Amino acid sequence: MRYTYEFKRKCVELYRQGNWPNTPEDVNEKIFRKKIIQWYHVEEACGPEALKPKAFWKAWT
Repeated sequence: MRYTYEFKRKCVELYRQGNWPNTPEDVNEKIFRKKIIQWYHVEEACGPEALKPKAFWKAWT
């Protein structure tokens, strides 16, 4: 599943406040929370711009 930059930022911000965002449907809660922790560490190490999608990850039609 792919998430928008804004959604990732919101999840990381809630994590910093000690809260968990609601888990999207059809996603395992444990896996989703691990992903949020991963986003948090990426943002801490490389800044918020690192959460933006990369140019080479284009949607295939």
